[in-house]
Amino acid sequence: MTAPLQTVDACVARIEADLDALDHALAGTDPAAITQCSQALQQGLTEAVACIRQAAQRGQAPLAPQLQARLALAQTRVQQQWAAAHRATVSVDRVLGILLPREEADTYTGLAATPVNKALNAYR
Repeated sequence: MTAPLQTVDACVARIEADLDALDHALAGTDPAAITQCSQALQQGLTEAVACIRQAAQRGQAPLAPQLQARLALAQTRVQQQWAAAHRATVSVDRVLGILLPREEADTYTGLAATPVNKALNAYR
C-alpha cells in the first residue's frame, strides 16, 4: 500500500513544483517560459489523475488527508494564477481600447446603436 501512496505523493510534489515554476515565470516577462511551465503543469496534473485512478482500481485509498490538503492548496493556487492572468488580460484590453479606439461607422449601421434609436426600436 505504501508504493501507490509514494507515487501519488510524488505526483503531488511535482504539481507543487510546477506551480512554483509557473509563479516564477508569471512574475517574469518571458512568454515562452510561461507556456513551457503551463504545459509542464498540465502534464503533471494529467499524470496525477492517472496515478490516482490506478490506485483506485487496485482498491487502495491513495489520498491521505495531508495529500488532500496539499491538492486543495494547489487548486487554490491555480485559481489565483488564472485570476491574475485574467486581470492582466482585461487590463491590456482596456489600455489597447484607449490607445486604439474603434472607428465609428460611417454607414447606417452606426445609427442603430444610439440610445434614441434603441428606445424607438423598443416601441416597434
